[in-house]
Amino acid sequence: MLRLHTPRARLATMVLALALVLASAAAVLLAPTGPRAVAAETSAEQKPSYKAQEGPTFNTAIGDQQSRRAILDLLLQTIRHTSPKGQIKIMTWNFMNAGAADALIQRAQKGTTVRVLIDANNNDEDTDNPSFRRLKKGLKATNGKNEKGATKSFARMCRGSCRGKSGAAHSKMFLFDKVGLSRNVLIQGSANLTTAAAANQWNEVYTYVGRDKIYDFAEEIFDQMWRDKTTKNAYRAFEGSRYSLYFSPYYGKYFEGDPVQQMMDRIKCKGAQKAGNANGRTIVRSAPDVIRGKRGMIAARRLKTLWDQGCDVRIAYTVMGRDVKKHLNGGGGRGPVPMRHLVQDFDGDGDFDNYFHLKVLTINGRIGADRTSYVTFNGSANTSDPSSRSDEQIGKLVGKRNTLQYQRFIDRWFENPPPNAGRRADADPNVDPYQHVDMD
Repeated sequence: MLRLHTPRARLATMVLALALVLASAAAVLLAPTGPRAVAAETSAEQKPSYKAQEGPTFNTAIGDQQSRRAILDLLLQTIRHTSPKGQIKIMTWNFMNAGAADALIQRAQKGTTVRVLIDANNNDEDTDNPSFRRLKKGLKATNGKNEKGATKSFARMCRGSCRGKSGAAHSKMFLFDKVGLSRNVLIQGSANLTTAAAANQWNEVYTYVGRDKIYDFAEEIFDQMWRDKTTKNAYRAFEGSRYSLYFSPYYGKYFEGDPVQQMMDRIKCKGAQKAGNANGRTIVRSAPDVIRGKRGMIAARRLKTLWDQGCDVRIAYTVMGRDVKKHLNGGGGRGPVPMRHLVQDFDGDGDFDNYFHLKVLTINGRIGADRTSYVTFNGSANTSDPSSRSDEQIGKLVGKRNTLQYQRFIDRWFENPPPNAGRRADADPNVDPYQHVDMD
């Protein structure tokens, strides 16, 4: 994760982040104030008209403000439309956005119960995080002296994974039980609630609306995370015909229980009907963000095998282990697997400023005996060993429309990668290009 607050952050990156903050501030400053505004807001809350929209949302690290802020604005809009009698439960590896802190405190002041959970490493003596500290203080101040615990608002941290023995609290999910006219809105994906997620990363989230079973399942896991205690049988799965959700930690020598890699074993490269490419070959798109370690190599072997067997495979990544890259570039079969390193150094200092943060796999073609399959996996989990020990969520979406949206987003950037500046003459020759990138 790029940390905009560090002394080493570049001026250009700070300008991008400042633009996002100013955009949020402008919306607040331009809003009507006084009794009329209060009356209008009260009336809107009494007669809500907002409806949450189901489906994927993507943001880009380059382009106009709307493209960059798409996910951040979705989250802020959902927060602001949550009922005073509702609940907001947020698990985000990092929380670092002033506008989000303001919106959540304002909701709590109006009666909404707000709970926010992050990884403790993002608010310690080495990490200046004024947004989270203000949120924590502000939420606590909204609680009445005699208020029951169930309705109190808090922000807290997990040290290591909330439900496991080690790892990190790395999930990114947002639950809202009453949003305008909508009920049980769950948003999950790769985006943290940070300015950097909009200013420096490509991300995605999927919004579920009114799907009570998957919402209740996610809320149960959140409540376990909130207790910050090791959970027996921590790997949990909700299986539905169109929507499934999985939570780690999970263990085992070969990462048993990993739904993504289990599905990859079932892919058939030939014989797709009304799916796949023009030749009936299954299309596989892998955007793992990080692919390395033992788990990364297991996935790399599967991807190389699928490529050699005739599948239409593309990999768009940020961090790749040397052994993984060597295997994917290996000879035999059809040769190297098509890959694209989707990072951007826009100022030529040798340090990556922007990067692909999606953790997505799409399958369009044949899976087992089904010759017309469309399946997408999304979520918070990198294809690396730490993800098996950490709090992560993986979503499975079955259906043509969603799969093609994810596939086309990956293809768009695979075919049109962000431009990189030429290396500056004064650039540090020993700079670590990944110093601001979350490596696992």
